[in-house]
Amino acid sequence: MRARSLRGALAATLALWGPLALPLHAAAHAIVLESEPARDAKLAEPPPRIYLRFNSKIEKRLTRVSISATDGRAVPLPVVADGSQAPDRISLPLAPLRAGAYVIRYKVLAADGHITEGALRFSVLEPK
Repeated sequence: MRARSLRGALAATLALWGPLALPLHAAAHAIVLESEPARDAKLAEPPPRIYLRFNSKIEKRLTRVSISATDGRAVPLPVVADGSQAPDRISLPLAPLRAGAYVIRYKVLAADGHITEGALRFSVLEPK
């Protein structure tokens, strides 16, 4: 009888507190907190770099970033993993870009082992 009441108490505790643990698990992925250019930015001048700041440390040796223009051809951007940057940030220099729409695609491995993929779009406007 005592085992039955312990199981009931455990089940009630899990039913009450278990759902609270779900958002913690879902929030384990690396999330972009800040980016330059900003998402959907319309820039008067081309950006000199791509900057991404995440909510957790990322494994830079396994990080992949690319940029593509409207032609859809993705150009990989080299990620430096020499320890010169903060562990939650990526800063990638860019060659001069022409006017047009661009997509930055990234795939990072967070220190907790979760892989996150995403994309940021921005545009460089025609000079006036």
